Amino acid sequence: MRKRPVIFERFPNLEGAIPWISLGEFPTPIPKLEKLGAAIGLSQLYCKRDDLSHPEYGGNKIRKLEFLLADAVRLKRKSVFTIGAWGSNHILATTILSRKLGLQPIAIMVPQCGQEYARNNLLANFTLSCELNYAAGTLSAGCKIIEVYLRHWRQGSRPYFIWAGGSTPLGTLGYVNAGLEIADQVKEGLLPEPDYIFCAVGSCGTFAGLVIGMKLAGLKTRIFGVRVYDKIGANTYQAFRLAGKALRLLRKADPTVPVLRLSRSDFPVLHDYAGPGYAVSTVAGKDAVQMGKDLEGLQLDTTYTGKSLAGLIDLARKDGLNNKVVVFLNSFNSRDLAKLAPAFRPYRELPEQFRACFEGKDGRSE
Repeated sequence: MRKRPVIFERFPNLEGAIPWISLGEFPTPIPKLEKLGAAIGLSQLYCKRDDLSHPEYGGNKIRKLEFLLADAVRLKRKSVFTIGAWGSNHILATTILSRKLGLQPIAIMVPQCGQEYARNNLLANFTLSCELNYAAGTLSAGCKIIEVYLRHWRQGSRPYFIWAGGSTPLGTLGYVNAGLEIADQVKEGLLPEPDYIFCAVGSCGTFAGLVIGMKLAGLKTRIFGVRVYDKIGANTYQAFRLAGKALRLLRKADPTVPVLRLSRSDFPVLHDYAGPGYAVSTVAGKDAVQMGKDLEGLQLDTTYTGKSLAGLIDLARKDGLNNKVVVFLNSFNSRDLAKLAPAFRPYRELPEQFRACFEGKDGRSE
């Protein structure tokens, strides 16, 4: 297990200049998927197992929170608040890790489809005493952010705000580091240099960070982002813009970090697999989840990783990836939520507006 981020090993001047705290278990494995690869015509298919990034709750958010929560601690904040959907993996990861650091988690949540994982995540947050605040939709979420912040500020606490998905320039460094980690695994002979990496694209931080990491490592690997969220937030421009900000943050902290030439063409987004909306499952996504489970024992979800794998499978079957080294990023959590608490609190104890997640209602009022 690595004691510090690869990015600090590559650029030692960043250590101390960039806040970071060890929260996960890295590097994550990157095994070859022999059976799934054979089924879709890929002889060199690998999986970056970021679902194993933490012993209690894995997924891609752990890498981002190692930087973001370190900043909250550095600023001596007592609480952390963030925003996401009812089933947000980011909110649950923030709740779990904030508690470990003695920080009070606060969440603003907007409705989504009531899948089982969403219900479980919502109850886990509730059981772990995350303060839940309801927003009817994206339009009212901005007002709710201000309302919650001012309420806590008046009570003498200035919460540390983390944007949705942890996709800020600082949070994006988590996946800059992941890109450098993959490059190290290539050097160690665990896999050949990848031609392509496929990842789900929601808030863009994972996607943007991987592109920077590959470029800093000197690899020619191309990252394909598979959109799983609305186009307004998950697109080439947003990823390009976020990557530029993250790179400027790095260079401000350490001018020896190379100047990279980024262009929008470095951030290709596949839009055909998102389905009718965020968290709404697709047939292709469900099939991909089942294939991953049956052939490789992977635990995926229909909101993010199932759609991402569906995009990979479709391109492979269209002969677009022949003889290529392909890496699929499993950014979901594969840990058992039951281990987080002896028993989840019953959903009927939730604030009334959140109970719609369990009662088959939409939950939106706008």
